[in-house]
Amino acid sequence: MMKAVIFDMDGVIVDSEPAHIEAEKRVLSKRGVKITDKELRAYTGTTAEFEFTDLIRKYHLTSTVDRLFREKEDILLKLLEKEMKPVKGVVGLIRSLKERGLRLAIASSGHRKLVNYFLRKLKIHDLFDSVVCAEDVTRSKPDPEIFLKAAKSLGLKPSQCIVIEDSKLGVEAAKSAGMKCIGFQNPNSGNQDLSNADFIIDDFSKLDVQSVIGPYPKKG
Repeated sequence: MMKAVIFDMDGVIVDSEPAHIEAEKRVLSKRGVKITDKELRAYTGTTAEFEFTDLIRKYHLTSTVDRLFREKEDILLKLLEKEMKPVKGVVGLIRSLKERGLRLAIASSGHRKLVNYFLRKLKIHDLFDSVVCAEDVTRSKPDPEIFLKAAKSLGLKPSQCIVIEDSKLGVEAAKSAGMKCIGFQNPNSGNQDLSNADFIIDDFSKLDVQSVIGPYPKKG
């Protein structure tokens, strides 16, 4: 039986992926780069540092990672102020898991300022025992570092934790960490390959606590 649930943030708790894509497109458009949603979605789950470092290399940009990130963050916050909503059913699930005594953590490739903004906006910041963000790791997903740090911060073994992720890279990171993983198929995250997850869902409102903490259906 699991003792903790580790949540990704973007695309799992808050439906923010379209806003991320729009903000990134605007930042790149200012520099003459026309990029598709599909190309940007390939970075879903990675840190901004990883993404912008790769885009600077790919498109021979003269801007720094920090400048691109700050511009994106300013645009993103304005977009989210207009419309920011939790993923359907996830807040109820989080509260149910907490009531059952499970430890809860966030493991997000986003920066702490934005993660805390989401948690406070949704009024669920007090439900999480640990929050691990981009600033806390040196390696981006699919490296398991972020999930291993989340487990350690909870004082638990990886085998005692289950991860909920919406991205291919996030699922790979969770499995590399030695954790069970629920793949959440969010259409706003693009056509992510979640086949490595232990099982896949598309609606949190249909997921009960017992399904999260196990036992799990066998794959194949």
